[in-house]
Amino acid sequence: MTKTFFAVVRENRSWIILGIMFFIIGLVSAYSALGQEPSFLEFLEESLSALSKLGEEIFSGSPLMGAILLFGNNFIATMQIIFLGIFLGLPTLSAAIANGAVLGFLSYQLVQEGIAPLPFFLTGVLPHGIFELPAFFLCVALGLKLGYHVVFPLPERSRRETFLIIFREIGILLPYILGLLAIAAVIEVFITPLLFGSFMKMI
Repeated sequence: MTKTFFAVVRENRSWIILGIMFFIIGLVSAYSALGQEPSFLEFLEESLSALSKLGEEIFSGSPLMGAILLFGNNFIATMQIIFLGIFLGLPTLSAAIANGAVLGFLSYQLVQEGIAPLPFFLTGVLPHGIFELPAFFLCVALGLKLGYHVVFPLPERSRRETFLIIFREIGILLPYILGLLAIAAVIEVFITPLLFGSFMKMI
Protein backbone atom coordinates (compact mmCIF):
# COMPACT_ATOMS: atom_id res chain seq x y z
CA MET A 1 0.00 0.00 0.00
CA THR A 2 1.34 3.44 -0.95
CA LYS A 3 2.06 5.69 2.02
CA THR A 4 0.44 9.09 2.25
CA PHE A 5 2.30 12.36 2.56
CA PHE A 6 1.36 12.73 6.23
CA ALA A 7 2.36 9.15 7.03
CA VAL A 8 5.84 9.74 5.59
CA VAL A 9 6.14 13.03 7.50
CA ARG A 10 5.17 11.30 10.76
CA GLU A 11 7.68 8.52 10.20
CA ASN A 12 10.43 11.05 9.57
CA ARG A 13 9.54 13.58 12.25
CA SER A 14 12.76 12.85 14.17
CA TRP A 15 14.82 13.70 11.08
CA ILE A 16 12.77 16.85 10.52
CA ILE A 17 13.33 17.95 14.12
CA LEU A 18 17.05 17.23 13.74
CA GLY A 19 17.17 19.40 10.62
CA ILE A 20 15.43 22.24 12.44
CA MET A 21 17.92 21.92 15.30
CA PHE A 22 20.91 22.23 12.96
CA PHE A 23 19.27 25.24 11.31
CA ILE A 24 18.83 26.94 14.70
CA ILE A 25 22.41 26.05 15.65
CA GLY A 26 23.59 27.81 12.50
CA LEU A 27 21.47 30.87 13.25
CA VAL A 28 22.55 31.21 16.87
CA SER A 29 26.20 30.39 16.14
CA ALA A 30 26.45 32.99 13.38
CA TYR A 31 24.82 35.69 15.49
CA SER A 32 27.02 34.87 18.49
CA ALA A 33 30.19 34.68 16.40
CA LEU A 34 29.48 38.08 14.85
CA GLY A 35 28.87 39.56 18.30
CA GLN A 36 32.19 38.26 19.60
CA GLU A 37 34.26 38.64 16.44
CA PRO A 38 32.86 41.29 14.05
CA SER A 39 35.56 40.45 11.47
CA PHE A 40 33.61 37.24 10.86
CA LEU A 41 31.14 39.53 9.09
CA GLU A 42 33.53 39.91 6.16
CA PHE A 43 33.63 36.13 5.66
CA LEU A 44 29.84 35.88 5.67
CA GLU A 45 29.46 38.81 3.30
CA GLU A 46 31.80 37.15 0.81
CA SER A 47 29.96 33.84 1.06
CA LEU A 48 26.63 35.64 0.43
CA SER A 49 27.81 37.50 -2.67
CA ALA A 50 26.40 34.80 -4.95
CA LEU A 51 23.05 35.08 -3.18
CA SER A 52 23.04 38.83 -3.75
CA LYS A 53 23.75 38.37 -7.45
CA LEU A 54 20.88 35.91 -7.70
CA GLY A 55 18.58 38.43 -6.05
CA GLU A 56 19.58 41.06 -8.58
CA GLU A 57 18.82 38.68 -11.46
CA ILE A 58 15.44 37.71 -9.99
CA PHE A 59 14.21 41.27 -9.47
CA SER A 60 15.83 42.95 -12.46
CA GLY A 61 13.43 41.52 -15.05
CA SER A 62 9.74 40.72 -15.16
CA PRO A 63 8.21 39.28 -11.96
CA LEU A 64 7.09 36.13 -13.81
CA MET A 65 10.59 35.39 -15.07
CA GLY A 66 11.94 36.22 -11.62
CA ALA A 67 9.61 33.69 -10.00
CA ILE A 68 10.61 31.05 -12.56
CA LEU A 69 14.31 31.75 -11.99
CA LEU A 70 13.87 31.60 -8.22
CA PHE A 71 11.93 28.34 -8.42
CA GLY A 72 14.57 26.84 -10.72
CA ASN A 73 17.35 27.83 -8.33
CA ASN A 74 15.46 26.37 -5.38
CA PHE A 75 14.72 23.19 -7.35
CA ILE A 76 18.44 22.64 -7.95
CA ALA A 77 19.19 23.36 -4.30
CA THR A 78 16.48 20.88 -3.28
CA MET A 79 18.01 18.10 -5.37
CA GLN A 80 21.44 18.81 -3.94
CA ILE A 81 20.26 18.87 -0.33
CA ILE A 82 18.48 15.54 -0.71
CA PHE A 83 20.72 13.48 -2.95
CA LEU A 84 24.12 14.79 -1.86
CA GLY A 85 23.06 13.47 1.53
CA ILE A 86 24.36 10.13 0.27
CA PHE A 87 27.82 11.43 1.24
CA LEU A 88 27.13 10.55 4.87
CA GLY A 89 24.70 13.47 5.15
CA LEU A 90 27.53 16.01 5.43
CA PRO A 91 26.50 18.31 2.52
CA THR A 92 22.93 18.29 3.85
CA LEU A 93 24.10 19.10 7.36
CA SER A 94 26.21 21.96 5.99
CA ALA A 95 23.21 23.32 4.08
CA ALA A 96 21.04 23.33 7.21
CA ILE A 97 23.66 25.16 9.26
CA ALA A 98 24.53 27.59 6.44
CA ASN A 99 20.92 28.61 5.85
CA GLY A 100 20.46 29.21 9.55
CA ALA A 101 23.65 31.27 9.54
CA VAL A 102 22.17 33.51 6.83
CA LEU A 103 19.30 34.47 9.14
CA GLY A 104 21.75 34.94 11.99
CA PHE A 105 23.79 37.25 9.78
CA LEU A 106 20.71 39.28 8.79
CA SER A 107 19.58 39.54 12.41
CA TYR A 108 22.97 40.83 13.49
CA GLN A 109 23.08 43.42 10.72
CA LEU A 110 19.59 44.67 11.55
CA VAL A 111 20.42 45.06 15.24
CA GLN A 112 23.63 46.91 14.39
CA GLU A 113 21.68 49.30 12.16
CA GLY A 114 19.05 49.90 14.84
CA ILE A 115 16.27 48.09 12.96
CA ALA A 116 13.93 45.78 14.87
CA PRO A 117 14.44 42.27 13.44
CA LEU A 118 10.89 41.03 14.15
CA PRO A 119 8.98 43.43 11.84
CA PHE A 120 11.65 42.88 9.18
CA PHE A 121 11.20 39.12 9.25
CA LEU A 122 7.41 39.36 9.47
CA THR A 123 7.28 41.36 6.24
CA GLY A 124 10.42 40.25 4.39
CA VAL A 125 10.76 36.56 5.29
CA LEU A 126 7.60 35.13 6.82
CA PRO A 127 5.21 35.52 3.83
CA HIS A 128 7.22 33.15 1.64
CA GLY A 129 9.08 31.48 4.51
CA ILE A 130 5.96 29.70 5.79
CA PHE A 131 6.05 27.71 2.55
CA GLU A 132 9.77 27.62 1.82
CA LEU A 133 11.02 26.57 5.25
CA PRO A 134 8.80 23.45 5.58
CA ALA A 135 10.00 22.38 2.12
CA PHE A 136 13.59 23.03 3.16
CA PHE A 137 13.29 21.04 6.38
CA LEU A 138 11.71 18.10 4.53
CA CYS A 139 14.67 18.12 2.13
CA VAL A 140 17.15 18.25 5.00
CA ALA A 141 15.38 15.38 6.75
CA LEU A 142 15.53 13.21 3.64
CA GLY A 143 19.19 14.05 3.02
CA LEU A 144 20.22 13.32 6.60
CA LYS A 145 18.27 10.06 6.60
CA LEU A 146 19.83 8.98 3.32
CA GLY A 147 23.32 9.70 4.63
CA TYR A 148 22.73 7.87 7.91
CA HIS A 149 21.40 4.75 6.25
CA VAL A 150 24.36 4.57 3.89
CA VAL A 151 26.22 3.35 6.96
CA PHE A 152 23.36 1.85 8.97
CA PRO A 153 20.63 0.12 6.93
CA LEU A 154 17.13 -0.12 8.37
CA PRO A 155 16.64 -2.97 10.87
CA GLU A 156 16.23 -6.33 9.15
CA ARG A 157 16.69 -4.66 5.75
CA SER A 158 19.54 -4.84 3.31
CA ARG A 159 21.19 -1.62 2.17
CA ARG A 160 19.46 -1.98 -1.21
CA GLU A 161 16.05 -2.44 0.41
CA THR A 162 16.74 0.53 2.67
CA PHE A 163 17.56 2.77 -0.29
CA LEU A 164 14.42 1.66 -2.14
CA ILE A 165 12.30 2.59 0.89
CA ILE A 166 13.96 6.00 1.20
CA PHE A 167 13.63 6.70 -2.52
CA ARG A 168 9.92 5.83 -2.35
CA GLU A 169 9.56 8.34 0.49
CA ILE A 170 11.41 10.94 -1.60
CA GLY A 171 9.01 10.22 -4.47
CA ILE A 172 6.03 10.79 -2.17
CA LEU A 173 7.34 14.01 -0.61
CA LEU A 174 8.99 15.60 -3.63
CA PRO A 175 5.80 16.80 -5.41
CA TYR A 176 4.68 18.53 -2.20
CA ILE A 177 8.14 20.02 -1.68
CA LEU A 178 8.15 21.42 -5.21
CA GLY A 179 4.61 22.72 -4.77
CA LEU A 180 5.62 24.57 -1.61
CA LEU A 181 8.67 26.01 -3.36
CA ALA A 182 6.56 27.17 -6.30
CA ILE A 183 4.12 28.97 -3.99
CA ALA A 184 7.04 30.48 -2.04
CA ALA A 185 8.67 31.74 -5.25
CA VAL A 186 5.48 33.46 -6.40
CA ILE A 187 4.95 35.08 -3.01
CA GLU A 188 8.59 36.15 -2.70
CA VAL A 189 8.57 37.89 -6.08
CA PHE A 190 5.02 39.28 -6.24
CA ILE A 191 3.97 39.89 -2.62
CA THR A 192 7.00 40.10 -0.33
CA PRO A 193 8.44 43.24 -2.04
CA LEU A 194 5.13 45.07 -1.46
CA LEU A 195 5.00 44.15 2.22
CA PHE A 196 8.68 44.83 2.72
CA GLY A 197 8.38 48.16 0.91
CA SER A 198 5.63 49.21 3.31
CA PHE A 199 7.83 48.25 6.25
CA MET A 200 10.79 50.24 4.92
CA LYS A 201 8.63 53.35 4.59
CA MET A 202 7.78 53.08 8.30
CA ILE A 203 11.37 53.13 9.55
